[in-house]
Amino acid sequence: MSATLTWYNSGNGTKTGTAIGNLFADMVTLINAVDVGADFSWEHAGSNTGSTPYYIVLKPKSGAAGRILIVAWSSAPAGNNAAILDTTPQSNQLYIAYFPSGNVNTASNLTASSGTIMGDDTDCTKVATGPTVSAAYGANFQAYYFDSAEACVFGFANPASAGSGLGLMAAGNILIDAADTAYVGALGFVGNPLNNFGTSTAVCTWQAPAINAGANTAGIRTNYGSSNRIYFQAWTASGAWGSSAVGSTDILTSTAVNKAWFVPFPLLGQTKGEGFILKLRQIAIGPGTVGPFTAYNTTGPVVQARQFSNTTGGGNGFPWVLNFKI
Repeated sequence: MSATLTWYNSGNGTKTGTAIGNLFADMVTLINAVDVGADFSWEHAGSNTGSTPYYIVLKPKSGAAGRILIVAWSSAPAGNNAAILDTTPQSNQLYIAYFPSGNVNTASNLTASSGTIMGDDTDCTKVATGPTVSAAYGANFQAYYFDSAEACVFGFANPASAGSGLGLMAAGNILIDAADTAYVGALGFVGNPLNNFGTSTAVCTWQAPAINAGANTAGIRTNYGSSNRIYFQAWTASGAWGSSAVGSTDILTSTAVNKAWFVPFPLLGQTKGEGFILKLRQIAIGPGTVGPFTAYNTTGPVVQARQFSNTTGGGNGFPWVLNFKI
């Protein structure tokens, strides 16, 4: 049985520019600023913010094995390391991978065709594709993330614009099955605003052919069942039920009794007859809001859910991270 995750919010990072080096340097600054907090489980382990390949490594503060790698190449590498790539990566595209047995702080062999990357690459995921640097870190866009004991979720958005978020990359034990067993994964969404998460527009469209790691296609990478499998959004929220403002016709809240409801995000792979066996772990569709990083509390108050949106006016259709199982 999996543990119940508790998510903590970094808030918005500072911004020094829009170039790829600014993005990675600003993320390092953000991580270093917040990981000193007792609630945060991951810390900055190593990085390269000055030349290709640009990367950041996060490790558990406990000293346990496990590494999250965020990486981007500003030009094609000399080799495509088969541990994380199936093809030449897109230039200036953000990628993320998870190494559950990783035990070093400096990434190696990111421009070689083979070789160990994080000390022990056993059961590592291949890279999931995030947004391009230009989409993720344009003018006024800021980085932020949510931290938990077993995974981190990263976003990039303009706080002044509800439809601007193009981030949502995640890595760690981010998948769960019907038996409540957690699985490692790496998730990336490409080119769709985060507020589409609860709409009828897919943020991670299912595709039939195999998707090469390193391409610019959204998906969730995992080794569930066999190595290098990819999963997608199984279905979308028809109409506007997952992206309505709170009100009398909103089905996800009842202001009369101070209740809110959340809906899982099921996944579908490329194996015939497999069905909807996995879903995102404690990441769900939820109500609309009118402020950034809005929280729903129980008595105490104890935060039970927080919207994955930095928008100052809130928004409808954004993902929620939950401090309970769903």
